[in-house]
Amino acid sequence: MMKKTICLCAVASLLLLSTGCDSFLDEQPRGYAIPETTDAYNGMFNTIQFMNINMEDYTLWLNDDIQLNNECIDGLADAFGYSSFDPESILPAFRYERDIYKPTANCNAWEQCYKNVYTFNVIANGVMSSTGGTQAEKEALRAEARMSRAWMHFILAQMFARPWNPDIADTELTIPIVTEANTNVSSFERATMRELYDFITTEMEESCPLLEDRPDHNMRVYMTTGYGLLGKMYWMMGEYEKALAPLRTAYERSKNETNFHLLDFNALMAKYNYRELTADELSSEQMALGDYLLLYTYADPEILWVKQNPCFSNYRFWSYGLVTYYLKPEAYALFDDHDLRRNLIPTKYPSGEPTPYPVGCIRDGISPNYGVSLPEIYLALAECEARVGSEDNARQILTEFRSKRVRTGYEDVPATVQTRDDLVRFCWDEQRREFMGRMQRYYNLRRLWSDPLFQQEKPITHNDGTSTYTLEEDNLYLVLPEGVLKWNENWR
Repeated sequence: MMKKTICLCAVASLLLLSTGCDSFLDEQPRGYAIPETTDAYNGMFNTIQFMNINMEDYTLWLNDDIQLNNECIDGLADAFGYSSFDPESILPAFRYERDIYKPTANCNAWEQCYKNVYTFNVIANGVMSSTGGTQAEKEALRAEARMSRAWMHFILAQMFARPWNPDIADTELTIPIVTEANTNVSSFERATMRELYDFITTEMEESCPLLEDRPDHNMRVYMTTGYGLLGKMYWMMGEYEKALAPLRTAYERSKNETNFHLLDFNALMAKYNYRELTADELSSEQMALGDYLLLYTYADPEILWVKQNPCFSNYRFWSYGLVTYYLKPEAYALFDDHDLRRNLIPTKYPSGEPTPYPVGCIRDGISPNYGVSLPEIYLALAECEARVGSEDNARQILTEFRSKRVRTGYEDVPATVQTRDDLVRFCWDEQRREFMGRMQRYYNLRRLWSDPLFQQEKPITHNDGTSTYTLEEDNLYLVLPEGVLKWNENWR
């Protein structure tokens, strides 16, 4: 599959380079497409290819906050007929089965991530030799490419590798590290967990200080975004002390941003008298009129870096009443009467009839986003502060964040949260409320699986209205599909 993927990457990159920059595809070494000017390298970042990752990330369906009833299953084929999801693989994923890809299925996630990596490699390996730019401009572009390719490796590892564990890191195999944009290479070896994470952390640590210091559109990685990604990466690894400094940097820098800010639900929901919104009020037509509650991801001021997967999930419910998943009642119960996020979770069909369960909300824009957002930075930082004993800092950050999400006067951390362990658990619940029904919950399950504080949360289950399925440790990553293994027989 890697051989096929790299070939696809070459074609995609050649198309990108020939349409997005000045013509420079003259005679170059076989297997390479090398631009010449710094401006051309800069232009390579400005493509919708990097904003959209059209991939079938089945980790969405491993989220224990959701359930698939018969009416959900009936709607899956219609709702996802135009997306990369295969409804026949969604059900095995939801049931926590090990092999979910059909033998003949393509692995779009694998192809999309390595396709991005190919172009980032072209930039990272060639921009310093380009003409027309300053040294600082070239270093910033190389840093952006290195940061981006590291993140693509990291996201792919969250799907197809075990969670970071230093005890097995020297022997556990993960995914290949690809740093050359060369179509002549057809054989790749899977890196050990330590090799992979050493590569990712080194790339990101060395790149952050060199990123361009400017506010810009959210398709590009600049300094605030870079530190946010670095902190998010360490936090997802469970390396909380290492995550603290970059998260603090991103948090402080975000205060001075002009293009990015937290949405204030108190202000936005005032016209609705702070009630649950109807399906029509949540529709795209209403969004176009200025009710900025569920924005398209690229237009969301909370998202610092867009890496969206336009699968649309429960989006079609608002127009057609198609339910692709419900929330478990106990998940919905995590919202109290003062939490304005609950108002974004429909409990009625567009016709006005009540649904049997609340319909999963969308708080990560219209599409899942694999980059980084301000809510992720705030809530990861609050947890890290709590874990290292800076409880006052954690409470201040949580109160600041919740002032944009709950009714004014109820934003303080509840008095029942007394100990440090209580505060850490409250951070988990706040993350769960903020990203209800999204893949962030599954990432948390990976991160927290062996955490002593988390053991009381087990067993982790969800259901289809009839049967209950239990998450086991081996379900914390997906088995490499046949579509990848058939090109890499030595990986079996």
